[in-house]
This record gives sequence, structure tokens and C-alpha cells, in this order.
Amino acid sequence: MTEDEDDTSPWATGPLIGEARGSLIYFPVRWSMAEEASAFAADLAQSMGLVCFDPQLNKLRP
Repeated sequence: MTEDEDDTSPWATGPLIGEARGSLIYFPVRWSMAEEASAFAADLAQSMGLVCFDPQLNKLRP
């Protein structure tokens, strides 16, 4: 987590652009907010025609 973020941020690191590799971006999230952040990322990806893979579930998010 960066100094600018507070305890309400779901992200475990920042800025997230540092997690981008080519056409992929990894979203490290805090465990306490993992379910909510994962659902948000999956919904956002779907709305933009992208694919969301959840490594904890080892599957694509619908």
C-alpha cells in the first residue's frame, strides 16, 4: 500500500500501473476486501469486453 492510500482502499500495492505487464494487469488486493474487489474487477472487465482471471479460484470470472 502506498502512503497516499488509507485503510479503505482494497489495493495491496500501488500505483496499480506498476502491476501491468504487456496486455495483463495484476490487481493485488487486501485479503479483507478480496471478495468485493474481485467482483468489482470482474464486472468492470466484462463491461469493457475484457477477461478477468482470479488466481485464487484458478478460473475465469464470469
